[in-house]
Amino acid sequence: MTAAADPPEDLAPIQARTLFVMRDGRLTAINDVGRPAPPRCFLSYTATAVTAWTSTAVPADLTDELHRWAADQPPAPLTEVVSPPAEALRLLARHAPVTESFVGPAYAVPDSADTPAPPGLTLRECGPSESALFRETFPDVAGTLAERQPTVAAFDGHRAVAVCCAARDGGEAYEAGTETLPSHRGRGLASALVTRWARLVRARGARPLYSTEWDNHSSLSVAKRLAMELYAVNVSLY
Repeated sequence: MTAAADPPEDLAPIQARTLFVMRDGRLTAINDVGRPAPPRCFLSYTATAVTAWTSTAVPADLTDELHRWAADQPPAPLTEVVSPPAEALRLLARHAPVTESFVGPAYAVPDSADTPAPPGLTLRECGPSESALFRETFPDVAGTLAERQPTVAAFDGHRAVAVCCAARDGGEAYEAGTETLPSHRGRGLASALVTRWARLVRARGARPLYSTEWDNHSSLSVAKRLAMELYAVNVSLY
């Protein structure tokens, strides 16, 4: 079964449900191993609207104000959303100062032909029982491989040198997470892995999503190389 295409703006709430654990529309945790604390406010800018989600740490009256502010925002070109909005920072500061923020694009991964691995390297899917393959080079993946399915890796001989896995699993969508050893960067491995990974996600009847930050130029180049569709810009405020 393959997932039907959604209008770009409809992917924003799907991504939010993929990235976070929610209760009654409030963020309770990041949807990751160990359930880390979520941002106090997560904003999703699309071509037609701005949507705000707040954590359960934010008082209800302030949450209502943030929702009203977001609903009143006019659409803006997504490529111009490059920094946290001043008004959202001001509102949150009434609760506590914003100590950290992340801003970056969110993409839908297209269905495209497989990119061959560079000469001398092989790509293959790795199941939950194969964590030993990652202990040397990607110990964090090794310790959570069962929770990172599907996972695709590039091997130089028997050594894992790059990996693309499910950084977040929301059931209806999966968020890609990629990592490449410094010695093997610049060879197109991430693009090849993301393409293969996205096919595995679609085979599960889910949507493959990919997001990054504006200053992560290597991740942006992967999105450009695969002609990914920009559907939103995310702003996380801690």
